[in-house]
Amino acid sequence: FPSHDTVYWLLIIAFIAVSNTAAQSANELLKVASNKVLFKNFKEAIPTLNKLIASEKNNELLSRAYFLRGKAQAGLKLPKEAIADFDKSILLLPDNVEAINQKGWVLLQQEKTEEALLEFNKAIEKNMTYADAYMNRIKALLKLNKLNEALEDIKKVVKASPDQVEPLLVSATIKKAMLDMNGALQDCNKAIDLDENETEAYQIRAEIRQALGNFGAAVLDLNLAIEIDDSNEMLYFQLANTYFSASDFKLAVKFYTKAITFNPKEASFFLQRAQAKQKLNDKSGACSDFSQAEKLGSLQATLLKKQFCR
Repeated sequence: FPSHDTVYWLLIIAFIAVSNTAAQSANELLKVASNKVLFKNFKEAIPTLNKLIASEKNNELLSRAYFLRGKAQAGLKLPKEAIADFDKSILLLPDNVEAINQKGWVLLQQEKTEEALLEFNKAIEKNMTYADAYMNRIKALLKLNKLNEALEDIKKVVKASPDQVEPLLVSATIKKAMLDMNGALQDCNKAIDLDENETEAYQIRAEIRQALGNFGAAVLDLNLAIEIDDSNEMLYFQLANTYFSASDFKLAVKFYTKAITFNPKEASFFLQRAQAKQKLNDKSGACSDFSQAEKLGSLQATLLKKQFCR
């Protein structure tokens, strides 16, 4: 028979083996759930996370499970439940900046901008290099029209990640809003140098060039974007608006029509085409478009129809 000491150590080894197996099992469940959340299979992720939350005792793993369930709840448009899960995740691990940042993002989506800003501030205080929190704080600052603060934040992000396109485009948007058109153009040019297939860079550069009265260059940028993504209705709509601003109403109508082909449920497309047809003295065509825009919920179309279509 084995001695008492031998039995003791066999029990210890068995306990460690069981503990390691349990930890491995929990990590595997987290990995499965994380992949489901990543691929937006939110409903499928929740039962796995519920099971883990009910049985797990390790604070770090439990915090991660609440965080992932919060992301799933947010993906299912359940903000109250998402925030409750993020709060539980943060309570277990107060330095969980991912959970703090995600809570802020949910609040931002609910238009609770000031509350969201507080969460992004907390995340950044805990991790001064957390780029996602900076990007989200910038979005909150822009909603609050705090352009100077947003610009200071985006400078830090661009400096830390000079080879990333998204921060450059955000920087361009902020500078454009601050009427620093040359700075905005430089950011767009850098973004296009990094990725010549980035349609948003061409869109923003086209907006800047249009604002500067350089309609030909704006049209060129939008045509380049359309070559990359020829089924994006917003590119055709922006191109039509550019032609409208340049007083080329026939081409404006052509590209509003193209945008409508891709999305016939957007009221603004019909409203803008109606106004272009007005300029071409096509009263019946304009009134038909005003009526369609009105059916799709445009109050402006209702007012213009009353004025113009008597």
